[in-house]
Amino acid sequence: MSVFKDHKISLKQVLDFVPEALLIHLSATTKVDYYSKVLHGKKMFYLLLFCIFDNEKLSQRTLEDTFNSSGFKALFGLGEKEKVRRSSISERLSKIDPNYFKEIYEQMYGRFSQLYNKAEIEKYNLIRVDSTIVADTCSKLKEGIDQKSGKKLVKFSFSFDGVLPSGAEVFTGQKYSAEDNALPEAILKQVKKEEHHGNIYVSCHPNQRHCKTRLTNKTSTIANAS
Repeated sequence: MSVFKDHKISLKQVLDFVPEALLIHLSATTKVDYYSKVLHGKKMFYLLLFCIFDNEKLSQRTLEDTFNSSGFKALFGLGEKEKVRRSSISERLSKIDPNYFKEIYEQMYGRFSQLYNKAEIEKYNLIRVDSTIVADTCSKLKEGIDQKSGKKLVKFSFSFDGVLPSGAEVFTGQKYSAEDNALPEAILKQVKKEEHHGNIYVSCHPNQRHCKTRLTNKTSTIANAS
């Protein structure tokens, strides 16, 4: 089984950390399988996770080939006669409720955090915050930051504590084309979840020669020249 390049974590180790009972419970509470006959939420989670570990790049063709392979079916207890087409995977990905995967991640992050004592947690009080942008044609994106060039943008802002991503936000409003609007909102949403921690948030802008540091118990911003 392949492993991440920098972190020697196997697929089995991750699967052991995510109980099947949790996936079944979240499928019921999020109603992710309401209209699905074959590609249930649990199968989609296993499929995406397996492909992330087993491939450098993901595509719908890769997902199709993996799902229909004997190895994948044997590993996750699927019937040999179960088959899916790429079009079915594409449709499922376009309609599946992302909150299902968000809930899985938050449960995993919560369990993982409990494995650290106070002294170990203090090592990870420095939270890196950054954004990435995905662009596509206006005809494919119903919502997005309109560039008036035939394309729209979707901005994803992530927080990373040195071990795992600790927060993620999606922005499609026009004002979020500026990082000065997106990053503070992403940080404040996380601060509300963890009101009493002492995290320090750092965001580095690649096009600017400074780094912004925000403290959770202050509203001020400290700018340091790089």
